[in-house]
Amino acid sequence: MSLTPAFKALLKAPKYAARTSKHSSGKIIPAGSSGEPLQPPRTALLQDLFKRVSSSAERHHIGWGEWMTVMTATMFALNSPGSLQAMHRYVMSKEGSQELRPVAERVNRACLMREVGLKCIGLIGTPKSINNLAALRAMVDADSECAKEMPSEPRREINANEWDHVCDVGATLYKDIYQEKAERLRQVLSHSHPDLSVYILQNEYGPLFAPPPSYKGTDEPIWEVNRVRVSLMNMAALHAQGGVAPQVTSHTFGLLRSKPSFQHVEGPQRQGLDFLSSIQGAEWVIHTVNDIASVLEGTEDEDRQTPSPPSRL
Repeated sequence: MSLTPAFKALLKAPKYAARTSKHSSGKIIPAGSSGEPLQPPRTALLQDLFKRVSSSAERHHIGWGEWMTVMTATMFALNSPGSLQAMHRYVMSKEGSQELRPVAERVNRACLMREVGLKCIGLIGTPKSINNLAALRAMVDADSECAKEMPSEPRREINANEWDHVCDVGATLYKDIYQEKAERLRQVLSHSHPDLSVYILQNEYGPLFAPPPSYKGTDEPIWEVNRVRVSLMNMAALHAQGGVAPQVTSHTFGLLRSKPSFQHVEGPQRQGLDFLSSIQGAEWVIHTVNDIASVLEGTEDEDRQTPSPPSRL
């Protein structure tokens, strides 16, 4: 069985055509979104964006894991696999050069981006995460040294004896983010649907959002999406997709409440984390997401790259 060319074209086409406004002469209502991902802007525009974000992060002593979390989550939400691949290419090289970073650094950065993308399932949905993770993996596979060293064993296979502990860890993360509002929010979710809070706590905050080492008892890798990074990811992905300001507000408070998680950190890294967990840091996150969106979404078609072959997933 196969689909007709006409039906395939229908799937890719905008949901509705551009049209002239009935209420404002000369105003054009843009066409609806299409079934294709957002095509990346020209390389030069992306390079300028990456340099701008990384330089701003450096000025505030924000570590690579934190600013890359914000940028990766934003790109997953905006659904531009080509732009995500360009970011991967950029962060694998040393600043201001074409020289590759040592393989261990490349693996750490690839693992962070991969982990953020997986967790984004709970924020932007499974299909976008699948397609963007596939785009990331294509970049990793093009680097044989990095591909060889990438962890390949699943970290979230949970047996019956572990399930209660996983749920407890998820509940702890949930309470740490929402604190005094946690129980009230749980009641609101359950009132909307009796299974909603159960699903979110047991299947998202536990196995997905909580770092696997927290319920597996293993060492936490440097690329882990930890307490601070999970709040950065939540803010970035939610703000980038738009229309969910109440959730962005909640996770902003979650970021501001993350200070106890890094009390052991010292030096410039601590300065960066202290900044991020302040209202000024939260504003930096939102402004950074807006900057990324202005380039990925706001670029005119004439300044975009040629479309790549569609995903078959």
